Amino acid sequence: MNDDVDHQILTLLQQDGQMSNAELARQLGLAPATTLERVRKLRQRGVLRGFVALVDPAEVGLGTTAFVTVSLASHEVKKVEAFRDQVSALNEVLECYHLTGESDYLMKVVFGSIGQYEDFLLHKLAAIPNVDRIRTSFVLSTVKHETRLPLPDVNA
Repeated sequence: MNDDVDHQILTLLQQDGQMSNAELARQLGLAPATTLERVRKLRQRGVLRGFVALVDPAEVGLGTTAFVTVSLASHEVKKVEAFRDQVSALNEVLECYHLTGESDYLMKVVFGSIGQYEDFLLHKLAAIPNVDRIRTSFVLSTVKHETRLPLPDVNA
């Protein structure tokens, strides 16, 4: 982030990614052309990675969410890379993080039912070579789900 204007742009776009350039410019007190150029530069630098619609999983038949930890049998680079490649190709996996500690990976996965999770577990995840241990926790309810980042104050 370069300055306070970039901070304001990111804050506003995180609140409403469909905000028109004209409305964004009005709220910033800038000319539309200036605002458009600043947004373009944020995208070029990779600060803004894209704009997406946030879909309610339950409304599209994906009401079951689980967090799955995976431990690998071997940490040889080629085996770890192969695991990453295979997990990245699984549509059910929304997020996957490499961890320190007891488990090697933490994944957030979504399904329509426990039966679909069982199929995923037995025929996809457990079938990946080098997977040693899998532990699953199912989400009972969501206390907080936020997509906006708590941007640091640029003046601090």
